[in-house]
Amino acid sequence: MSLAMNYFGPRMVQSALRNLPRLQGKLVDLLGALTRWRTRAIVNSARMTLDVREAIQRSMFLGTYEPAQTRWFRSCLRPGDLVVDVGASFGYYTTLGSLLVGPSGKVFAFEPSPIASKVIENAIADSGITNVVLTKAGLGRKTATVSLFLPNTPYLHSPSLLASDQAFVPVQVDVLRLDEFPPLVKRGNIRLVKMDVEEYEPDVFDGMKQFIEHGRVENIICEFNSGWLRRNGTTPPALLASFLRGGFEICAQTPLRKNLVGHNGETFDLQDIWLVKRGVPRD
Repeated sequence: MSLAMNYFGPRMVQSALRNLPRLQGKLVDLLGALTRWRTRAIVNSARMTLDVREAIQRSMFLGTYEPAQTRWFRSCLRPGDLVVDVGASFGYYTTLGSLLVGPSGKVFAFEPSPIASKVIENAIADSGITNVVLTKAGLGRKTATVSLFLPNTPYLHSPSLLASDQAFVPVQVDVLRLDEFPPLVKRGNIRLVKMDVEEYEPDVFDGMKQFIEHGRVENIICEFNSGWLRRNGTTPPALLASFLRGGFEICAQTPLRKNLVGHNGETFDLQDIWLVKRGVPRD
C-alpha cells in the first residue's frame, strides 16, 4: 500500500479507498501502519501528513469530514475574503478557507495544541501556502497563559482549556483576545469566524465583542456542544442568545444530535449553526 502511495500519489489512493466502503477501514489501518501513521494526503488541494488512527484526520483523509459545514464554507466565502479559524484543529477549514479566498484573501488560524498545529504548520510549508497566518495560541476573553488539556489517546484529539478528564495531559499555552490581535485591528471586515473550541466559545465571543459591535464580523459558524458548555457554566441556548443579541440571525443549522455519549459515559447534545449578521447579503 505504501508503494502504491509513492507510485500513484495520495490523491489516487484516497480516491480508490473512498470507493471501497466495505474494505475501507481495514485498508486505511493498513496504510497507516505501513506509513508509521504519517500518511500523505491531499486535503482541499493542500499536501498534508496525517495520522489516520485519529478520527478527525481519518475523516479528512477519506473526504467525509463535516459535509454540511463544508457546503456552508463554499457558499459563504469568495476570493479576497478574510477568515478567522478559531480552534483550527488539524487544518481542515484552514486549508478550505485558503483555497476559497485565494491569494488576495487571508486566513488567520488559531490552534493552541502543539500536536494539531504541527500538522497545519507542515501543510503550509509542504504546500507553499502564503495566505494563511498560523498562531499557536487559543482565543478567549483576555490575554493569559493557561493550561490546555491534551487527550492521552491517539484516536480522538479533542483538547480543552477546561479540565475534562483526569487522564488528560496539561500543557501551558497562550490565550489571546481577538479584539486586540494586532494583524486584525486595522484590517477590513472579517467575512467568517469559525469557532470550535470545546466549551470555550463563550470566552471567544466575549473577546471579539468590539469587532462585533463595530459590524466587522459578518458570519459565524459555531459548534454547540452541551457537554463542553456545561463545564463552562452555560448552555447552548444561552450561547445562541448571546449571538442573537449581538445582531446575528440563524442562516443554517445541522440536525440536533441528542444524547450522544462522550468522555466517561457523559451524554451531550451537539449541533453546528451558521449565523449571519443582520443586513449582510447571504450570497
